[in-house]
Amino acid sequence: MGSKMDNSQLIASQLIKKSFEESLLDKKEEIKSDSSKSNRMLHDYFEIFSANLILKTFDLSDEEIEKGIVGSGNDGGCDGLYLFVNEELIFDDTPLENIKKNPRLDVYIIQSKFETSFKEDVFNKWKNIVDNLFSIESFQEKDFSKRYNSDVLEFFERFHHTFLNLITKSPIVSFKFIYVSLGNEVHINVKQQAEELVSNLKELFPSPNTAVNVDYIDAQKILRLYDAPSKTDFVLHISETPIIVQEEKEYIVLANLNQYFSFITNENEKLIKHIFEANVRDYQGPTTVNKEIAATLKQLDSKEDFWWLNNGVTMLANSIDQKSTKVFEIKNPEIVNGLQTSTEIYNYLTGIKKEERTEQRKVLIRIIVPETEASRDSIILATNSQTAIPKAILRGTDSIHREIESYLKTKGLFYDRRKNFYKNEGKPKDKIISIPFLAQCLISIILKKPNYARARPSTLLNDEETYNELYLNNKNLYSYYNAAVIGKKIKSVINSLGIYSTSEQSDISFYVMYVCSAKISGSSEISLKQLGEFKLDDVTDEKITECAEYVYEKYKQFGGNNKVAKGTNLIESIISDDFIISPFSLK
Repeated sequence: MGSKMDNSQLIASQLIKKSFEESLLDKKEEIKSDSSKSNRMLHDYFEIFSANLILKTFDLSDEEIEKGIVGSGNDGGCDGLYLFVNEELIFDDTPLENIKKNPRLDVYIIQSKFETSFKEDVFNKWKNIVDNLFSIESFQEKDFSKRYNSDVLEFFERFHHTFLNLITKSPIVSFKFIYVSLGNEVHINVKQQAEELVSNLKELFPSPNTAVNVDYIDAQKILRLYDAPSKTDFVLHISETPIIVQEEKEYIVLANLNQYFSFITNENEKLIKHIFEANVRDYQGPTTVNKEIAATLKQLDSKEDFWWLNNGVTMLANSIDQKSTKVFEIKNPEIVNGLQTSTEIYNYLTGIKKEERTEQRKVLIRIIVPETEASRDSIILATNSQTAIPKAILRGTDSIHREIESYLKTKGLFYDRRKNFYKNEGKPKDKIISIPFLAQCLISIILKKPNYARARPSTLLNDEETYNELYLNNKNLYSYYNAAVIGKKIKSVINSLGIYSTSEQSDISFYVMYVCSAKISGSSEISLKQLGEFKLDDVTDEKITECAEYVYEKYKQFGGNNKVAKGTNLIESIISDDFIISPFSLK
């Protein structure tokens, strides 16, 4: 960044650098002393920083953001690739069979450049991506393994699989190419390249249900996105005097549809997904019941109010503060029943111009502050019992996970039983342990399946036998704490080395967890009891580095891509090697 920067560029640049330094934790001085490593890591960090800003409204976890980072050699101008169906992030193991008609597919292609210009070269690469990888015929018939890295190819395989599986359901597809830099203007030549890109992709997907957009995120937009408030203070305005069952604990209220719409949407009028996380039944699309709700909403001349004809919404909260007769401030609301109703209200009102929303009909809302976490989980289970629900979805309500959360909190860690709960509370990223991440650590270390942990982030806990072994039959809370600390530390050290790309870190991290644990224990078989007895001081940076070098060398020998990380050859080779039970070479 040699050219002179204006104020917004200077501020944005310093903001990014400061955020990067804060992410380094105790490695800050060590990395700052190596300018080459620091610059590489800053550019890698900018990719994650940009994705977080752009995808803010999807309420993704930090792990989900990192899974979409594909920027490295042969990335085709793609630093981040994300596929959503009905605003849910899609993985290779995400089931598609229950998705209803007219699903919405959003494809995000993000390029992040920590420099002060927007360049044509990015669009030349993207146009090649369109010709080579968005083209179904080209993608199926040609071998692009030498031109694009395995993460990029895996994403497009996932996209084509998802699109073709949903084609009979008439999907509404939106392609979003987003170019992030500190540039303050876009040259006409760059804009023309963007127009050609849009035209080329529309030729491949000519359906009127397809949209292609290019967006430039400059320094000013970076600052606006960064400062855009995440909705954490939830204020509910109501229409009638509430029924107070128990002050500050239980209320039954009526809110008109506009008031409720404002409560469940953000400043851009997008549905706030995280407040529905506890409603384990996802929106079911145009089912008979939902069609009836939609029809009721459209009957403007009906003499019956909406709440007479609808069961309404059940909401849990950490606290309720009644600011006035008809204004409530609700901390950490969770809508545990009423997602279908809420989504139909959302769909109905977003189809009406803001200035024309004169709704006076009301929706019934029950607001409850549970006495205990066990009570909260019981309410969630009871209010979601009307439909058969896969057991894996309800894992977080099991008592063992409450115990893990309580125990880890005594150790300064925060177990995210409710997705992004602690992130939204402002807890440090390095102190938050998600349910999937802890499961990945345990499956890697105890079951010797780092390949399984890498390949199946969405369905890790579906298997009853695995779940029982790792959780229901294990009451050793030390094992969960040690697994979490080892996992976090290994990811941090591997990242701080500055020699592995983001995708390589994802591929090798769980293998390093297993190898390092095996070497420390002196056995290829590690029990939960042994894991709980680990002395965490034995897991040093030097030992992690040695294990990472060993795993990376083997990983490259087998081909060095995500197919290797997800396959069986690498772990079989590691298990059969004496390295994992031999002493560390460190003095």
